[in-house]
Amino acid sequence: MKAWLCGLDDEEMASVSSVLTFVGIDHSSSFTAFRLPDFVVLGKGIQSFELDEFIPIISLSDSLEVNGEYPVWLCPLPWRSQVFSSILKEVQQLRTLPQPSGVNLNLHVRHLEALLIRQALVSTQGVVSKAAQNLQIQRTTLIEKMRRYNINKSEF
Repeated sequence: MKAWLCGLDDEEMASVSSVLTFVGIDHSSSFTAFRLPDFVVLGKGIQSFELDEFIPIISLSDSLEVNGEYPVWLCPLPWRSQVFSSILKEVQQLRTLPQPSGVNLNLHVRHLEALLIRQALVSTQGVVSKAAQNLQIQRTTLIEKMRRYNINKSEF
């Protein structure tokens, strides 16, 4: 199993890292260290969190505001072996079950749409009317989408 450690202070990092190393879980504070971690450990300083992927969350705080459908466990330090091992078993089970939320199609469509708009603007050197023609949409529609995705034509 692999864990991403996010927002941990030095004391939390030392404590969590030693426990994860002891139970044989690879961990890193860099999200790109793994293709996709099996779970995320959030420091107690993080009060809200959102990810694009369905990943279980273990929070070191007593409360957490989560934007999305993630399984969340509030598990302040120090970790007790029985509590932590039961959480790890649940995380392991989630890995083997089909994900109930599947793919967030709206999120992926928005990312793809923004990417295609940027590519069209690059190919037309920022000329919105030509980019709209390439995308086969109205110029006003393209302008509205550029506003929605915070795309500025001067970048191109």
